[in-house]
Amino acid sequence: MNLAEKYNSRTIDRYLPTDTLIFALGGLGEIGKNTYCIQVDDEIIIIDAGIMFPDENLLGVDYVIPDYTYLIRNQEKIKGLFITHGHEDHIGGIPYLLKVVAIENIYAPKFAKALIEKKLEEHRMSGRCNVIEINNESRFTSKHFHIGFFDITHSIPDCLGLAIQTPNGWIMSTGDFKFDLTPIGSNADYQRISYMGEFGIDLLLSDSTNSAVVGFSISEKQVAKSINEIMEKTRGRLIIATFSSNVHRIQQIISAAIACDRKICIIGRSMENVVQIARNLGHIKANDDDFIDPTLLDEYPTHKLCVLCTGSQGEPMAALSRMANSSHRYINIIPGDTVIF
Repeated sequence: MNLAEKYNSRTIDRYLPTDTLIFALGGLGEIGKNTYCIQVDDEIIIIDAGIMFPDENLLGVDYVIPDYTYLIRNQEKIKGLFITHGHEDHIGGIPYLLKVVAIENIYAPKFAKALIEKKLEEHRMSGRCNVIEINNESRFTSKHFHIGFFDITHSIPDCLGLAIQTPNGWIMSTGDFKFDLTPIGSNADYQRISYMGEFGIDLLLSDSTNSAVVGFSISEKQVAKSINEIMEKTRGRLIIATFSSNVHRIQQIISAAIACDRKICIIGRSMENVVQIARNLGHIKANDDDFIDPTLLDEYPTHKLCVLCTGSQGEPMAALSRMANSSHRYINIIPGDTVIF
């Protein structure tokens, strides 16, 4: 039995009121529905509230959410929900959590705050709780917790890690991260992270896919170079599928399309929402006339078009899959198209 299995299989029946309890309602050993809780006596803080998308074994299931029973029973102890960034596996569960648990305040960085407010509006839950904007200078203090924040680089803007002081020591929760020395956006606050390491962290909650793999991923700036080369060489219509939340990648695609005099057509509701919010907040720079409505695709020559859509993982209901099986309302893939994942 390895160390993780040893501790995950152990049930703690007794603990002292002075103990710090750390537990995951989701996201531990899986990719999705990240929901972590830290409790000291009569106070609980929650870090993220995500969903997980079902696999092929869960036919008919739209989303998988954590079991919120413990939070329902102890909701009077909850001091706040703290969001590290705006990906669905970190914020997608918020409407479902708020339906069963009363939470007064959600603390979220700027871009995540905008996405959360849009999500609550779609669920007709606007005003259900306060969504408070935080940054790397924000602080939160309660009877048992003192929380500071630090910048982290990821594929979505405005990502924060948490440094949490408890009566029993310091906890660092990184959120998702990528140490990219030449990022497209802001860099991680290496100085503050290093200082916290020198100061002393008692528990590290590190949450990033493949972070244990040795070596470096390629920088986003190298990805941008490849996108530009493909955009220049392609003669027909370009259909590019990517994660709707990968704002830096979307900005690179849009910038390359504009440079090559291609009109951009956004396909997919989640992609439309993210691009609009990112443009409003200045993370994506483009003019209204750089975009066209899907109904106008047939009015432009194919070499003047770039279609940006969801479906890079082959999701059955995503835009790209529907284009491929000729069930999309506006566009089908035709000979001469170049499809990029």
